[in-house]
Amino acid sequence: MSARGDRVVVWDLGNVVIPWERRGALARFIDDEDEVERLAAEVFDLETNVHLDRGHAVEEVRAIVEERHPGHGWVVERYVEHFRHSLGPQDGEVAALIDELVDRGVRCVGLSNWSAVSFTGIADDFSAVGRLEGVVISGEERVCKPEPEIFRRCEARFGFRPEQALFFDDSPANVAGARAVGWDAELFTGAAAARLALVSRGLLPGS
Repeated sequence: MSARGDRVVVWDLGNVVIPWERRGALARFIDDEDEVERLAAEVFDLETNVHLDRGHAVEEVRAIVEERHPGHGWVVERYVEHFRHSLGPQDGEVAALIDELVDRGVRCVGLSNWSAVSFTGIADDFSAVGRLEGVVISGEERVCKPEPEIFRRCEARFGFRPEQALFFDDSPANVAGARAVGWDAELFTGAAAARLALVSRGLLPGS
């Protein structure tokens, strides 16, 4: 089998295919920029977001925040309500890469730490996600990258071997986790570097 037909390109979503910045959602219900920064740093920080990514119910995450920051549990519900405002337009250059790969017969799938609550409709509203065969979402699996189990579930879901995968993720920890389970993985720094990585592996033609 050719290299092109044998490989599976696995894409992270947030800050690879779709820009994500949680302050965009917080700013929809907080008018003061300093307060948005405080909430992002202290209340709805990345650690709190991971609870949603792990599939915890909104009510559970609200309780966690309320215990740590009394009187602030409501922030979780409002963030989820305004989640779409944390997303920017999809990266057009990455979308073009996915289009080129799919048109050439290269399999493309997604693997993302993303809350199941907020993932509804994403594949319909972002064309690049819709072109993927499917996406393994941490919030549905209740396990997050870089834990080995989620990579194994991705392999099982889409029927490929570790050595077939080429994975793009913007997190060094997730890239390291993928490599630890036998995947070929690249730290995503932009579409141009991703294209070079794809060309170097014979998945796209060189210029």
